[in-house]
Amino acid sequence: MGKNVTIYDVAREAGVSLATVSRVINGSNVVKPKTRDKVLEAIQRLDFKPNQIARGLATSKTTTIAIVFPQSLFAHVKDMIGGIGDTSRRLDYNVSIYTTDEIGDGNPIETVIEKVVKSRADGVILFNNEEIDKEITLVNKYKIPAVVIGTRVTGKYMGSIFADAKKMAYEVVDRYLAKGKSDILFVSPKQNLINVAEMIVGIQEAYQKYQLTFDLEKQVVHTSSHYEKSYPQFLEYFQSHRHDLVFTSYDKEAVAVVNAAIDNGIHIPEDMEVIGMMNTSYALICRPSLTSIHVPVYDMGALAVRLLTKILNEEEIENKAVVIQHLLMPRATTKKDF
Repeated sequence: MGKNVTIYDVAREAGVSLATVSRVINGSNVVKPKTRDKVLEAIQRLDFKPNQIARGLATSKTTTIAIVFPQSLFAHVKDMIGGIGDTSRRLDYNVSIYTTDEIGDGNPIETVIEKVVKSRADGVILFNNEEIDKEITLVNKYKIPAVVIGTRVTGKYMGSIFADAKKMAYEVVDRYLAKGKSDILFVSPKQNLINVAEMIVGIQEAYQKYQLTFDLEKQVVHTSSHYEKSYPQFLEYFQSHRHDLVFTSYDKEAVAVVNAAIDNGIHIPEDMEVIGMMNTSYALICRPSLTSIHVPVYDMGALAVRLLTKILNEEEIENKAVVIQHLLMPRATTKKDF
């Protein structure tokens, strides 16, 4: 049996992380005696024979962090990857990137996580997307330490870095409702780094404050995360629609809204205001320049690495769910009294 048993099997059997198993294998004295006994018992029971790769997991200077995200989210996460890469280098970690779009037959997420497991990455950073629950289930199955960026989740070997999506949405919508502007459209792309469900809850709570109802059927539009698909959709939409505010959960979709509205003769911001999110380069190149909610994405990537390495090293962590601050950046797609 030992011939086919891997270090991942031992970690799963003992109920510990890969890092803990590797420390026991290498004779580290930082593992608690009770935990060490549990790992040694699992090794003996499974007849596990450590190889050089397993022995090197704790001591190698070329430890690896895997990053997993849908290819369609790249524009959202590229700056975060910069923060991940810079911080990983300072901490002597290598970074491997895996995407979950268009990688062949079968379940792409399962295929990618399997690749991460086979690569023997010490930990993984995941990004919030439509399949994040499945990704979390898979990394938990293999007991791979992980940090999720974009939504709140915690666990024994898991933490998260996220923005308060509900608060961000509530603050924006409350400003407009206070001025009597209740015709608000929310645009939700197929993939989004920010937790869209939480944003909608924030919008609903703002409407409830004014004894109003936010109509999910009429006031939420779902769109593609690709501009070449979202722009034609809005070009047709704004032939017969106009709102006080169009609030999007990412800047790229907001640019599609602005361009499609202008091409339909709608003046921005005089006839309709538009607000995006993340304060990316799209907000700056948009004409007129786009009002957006600034989220420090580079810092989120850096914090994710720091949190993950603390989990890997079994350091004491005060809070595994880290909330980052946001800031509204008013520009030319909202009126001056905004």
